[in-house]
Amino acid sequence: MNRVRSPVELARFAALGAALAAAAILGPRDLMPALAIFGAVVVPGALWLSGRGPAREARVVVAVFLAAVVVRGICAVTIAYGLPREFFALDPRRYDLVGWELARFWAGESARSELLWGARGYYAWVAGIYTLVGRVPLAAALANAAAGGYAAVLAYRIARDLGGIDAARIAGLLTAFCPSLILWSSLNLKDALAILCILLILRGAQQFLAHWRPAPLVGCAVGLAGLAQLRGYLAYVMVFALVIAFALPRLRGRWAPISTAGLVVCGLAAVTVLGPIAELTAEADLASIDRARQALAYGDSAYHGDANVSTATSALRFLPTGLAYFLFAPAPWQVWNARQFLTLPEMLIWYALIPQVALGLLAALRSRFRGALPVALFALFATLSYALVESNMGTAYRHRAQVLVPFFIFAAVGIAKRRERRAERSTGPLPGAATA
Repeated sequence: MNRVRSPVELARFAALGAALAAAAILGPRDLMPALAIFGAVVVPGALWLSGRGPAREARVVVAVFLAAVVVRGICAVTIAYGLPREFFALDPRRYDLVGWELARFWAGESARSELLWGARGYYAWVAGIYTLVGRVPLAAALANAAAGGYAAVLAYRIARDLGGIDAARIAGLLTAFCPSLILWSSLNLKDALAILCILLILRGAQQFLAHWRPAPLVGCAVGLAGLAQLRGYLAYVMVFALVIAFALPRLRGRWAPISTAGLVVCGLAAVTVLGPIAELTAEADLASIDRARQALAYGDSAYHGDANVSTATSALRFLPTGLAYFLFAPAPWQVWNARQFLTLPEMLIWYALIPQVALGLLAALRSRFRGALPVALFALFATLSYALVESNMGTAYRHRAQVLVPFFIFAAVGIAKRRERRAERSTGPLPGAATA
C-alpha cells in the first residue's frame, strides 16, 4: 500500500542528499563519482520504501535501511582511504583489474582479458560501474554497501512473515549491524550481491508458497540468475532447496515420512556432489571435494587440510568437525592476530544466538511451515556443503556470511517468541506477535 510522504520524511531525504553532495564536493576527487553511484542506488530506494505499507512500519523499514547503508558507507570510505586495499581480502584487487579490463573491452579499447574466468557476473557488475564513473573501486564498494541495506530490508520482510513485527525488527537490526556482513558489503567483493540474491529468492519463494501467485516467481528467477553468475554452486544448492520446499507440503498419506526422508537425502547428496567444488574443478565427486579442501588449506588459519573426505564414509566421519569449524570458527582460543581479534565480539554474540536459532526454527516450522521451509532448507544444505569443502578459517568466516542472514532470521523469531511468552505470563500477548 502506497501512501503520501510527510514533509519530515522528505526533509530527511533532502538532508541525506545534501550530506552526500557536500562530502562529494569537499572530499577526494574520486569520492564524488563514488558517492554519485551510492546516492543513485540509495535515495530512490529509501523514497520507495517510505511509501510502502503502514506509516509506522515504513518508518522502521527506512530507518533500518538507512542505518545499514550509512554504516557500510562509512566503513567503505574508511577502508578505502585508511587501510591497504588487501588488508581484509585479496580478491578486491582482482575484481578491480578484471572489471576495468572488461570495461575497456566493452568500449573497444582493449582485447578480451585472459583473466576473465569462472562466474562472470561480478566482473560485469564492476565493469558496468566503471563504464559510468571510470576506474573508481570505491564506487563498486559503495554500491555493495547499498546492496547490504536492501538485504537488511529483505531479512525484515522474511522474518515478519515468520514471527511478526518484533521478529522483523530484530532480524533487520542483526543484518544491518552484524560486523562481518558490514565488512563484506563494504569492500569490492561479490558477497553482498550474493547475499542479496539469496534473500530475494527466499522472499519470492516464501510469498509464492503462501499465496500461489506467479509474481513472486519473477523475484526468484531474477535472484537465481544473479546468484548463478555470482556463486554458481550456491544456485545449485538453492534449486535443490526450493524443489524440496515446494514438494514437501504436498506429501500426504502414510508414505509421507518415507518420501520426505528420500527427498532430503537426495537433496543432501546433490548438494554434496554439485556443491562448492563446482567452481574449483570440472569434476563433481567426493574425490574432487578432497582435492579442493587441500587446495584451500594454506596459511596460518588452515585447519585439517589432510583430512580425507574422498569417500562417503570418510566424509561423514569428517562432517561434524567440518560443521564445528564452519559454524563456530574462529573460536576465542584461535585468535592469533589483529584481524582475527576483530572477529571476537561477533563470534561471542553468535554463540549466544545459537539457542535462539534453534528455538526460532522450531517455532517457525510449527506456525509458518511453508514460509519457513525454503529458508531452513537452504541454510541446511549450504551449511553442510560448505562444511565439507572448507579448510581455512578465514575463508570459512567469509563464506559463512552466505548463510548467516537465514540463521539471524530464525534467531529473531526465537527472541520474539521468548519475549511473547514472557509478556503473556505477565500482561498478555504482544501486539506484534505472530499468530498460528
